[in-house]
Amino acid sequence: MRILIASLPIGTGHDIAAKALAEACLKLGMDVEFSEHLVGKARIETGLYFWALKYIPRQYGYIFRWGDHSPLQWAKHRQRWMRIGQEILNHVYDLYEPDIILATHPFALNAWAGVKEIHSHLKLVGVLTDLSVHRFWYEPLADAYTVWLPEQVEDLARFGVKKEQVWQTGIPIRSSFHEPAWELPLYAKDPIVLLGGGLGMGPYYRILRKLAEADYPVVAVCGHNERLRWHLDQYSWPDVVTIVGYVEKMPLLLHHSRLVVGKPGGVTAAEVAQSHVPFILTHWIPGQEEANRDRLLVHDMAVRGDKDLLKCVRNLLPEESPLRRKIIHHQELWARPHAASDIANRLLNL
Repeated sequence: MRILIASLPIGTGHDIAAKALAEACLKLGMDVEFSEHLVGKARIETGLYFWALKYIPRQYGYIFRWGDHSPLQWAKHRQRWMRIGQEILNHVYDLYEPDIILATHPFALNAWAGVKEIHSHLKLVGVLTDLSVHRFWYEPLADAYTVWLPEQVEDLARFGVKKEQVWQTGIPIRSSFHEPAWELPLYAKDPIVLLGGGLGMGPYYRILRKLAEADYPVVAVCGHNERLRWHLDQYSWPDVVTIVGYVEKMPLLLHHSRLVVGKPGGVTAAEVAQSHVPFILTHWIPGQEEANRDRLLVHDMAVRGDKDLLKCVRNLLPEESPLRRKIIHHQELWARPHAASDIANRLLNL
């Protein structure tokens, strides 16, 4: 069986899910290739996305919600990406002759649907990396979708997707989160870990300054954002604060952490849930991450800390904290560490 995994570098979660899927499929003896042939075509959208998040985040949220509720805009968007797919992906299909496309980004899902219009036997699976389903994830030619929460089954049903087409497997995360080779802690014993996703997004300085007041070890992870790391290094922080860039052994760091503070990216939420550590949400991307935030709160896998972060931290630090125990209990209920393997096994019968 030949699997082609298609993604786009708009945020790091899509790529992390793609790599986790590749690892699981290879273990089952499948032939796996990655398709990044859409990167050039998505350059404008990617640039506009990050520009809007930086300079006009509130307006971006309005635009996202408007598009999410507009069937006309969805139809135009879908047709554009299907045309792009037919223009540049047909030769990719001829080269690899895949049996199944796994798309971890909605643009890739729509683009490969353009190829499926010509090669109807091609199987197409949308791998969702969020906790809700916005309209742009909907692709009528998709054979299946993978989701985490039961509400997402209902989300897709509103668009006309049959429930048997939706696999409630969870979000694919790296096997190292459930098959770790534990070592000594990297930076400090049971630190508070501040995350901003792989791109280090968010009001880092303000959040880190507040965390430093807790007089408890804090590791601020800047991801690939070296500019952010350089900026934070210009300040004089208390000895309890450690600033780092990209962390290769994130499963190790989260396993040894006391609390995780940051934004509710879908893959991040799945990794934190598997690590069984209280998650404090301090900021989020308008639109899709607002929905992630709300669903994490509904399922008691996180708490909001945007109003009084220091109070929230102090409530969750003690081992005997009822709220701490409640969050960890619900994370244990909802963690899906074998999501990638479950998806790979389902592909055998697609």
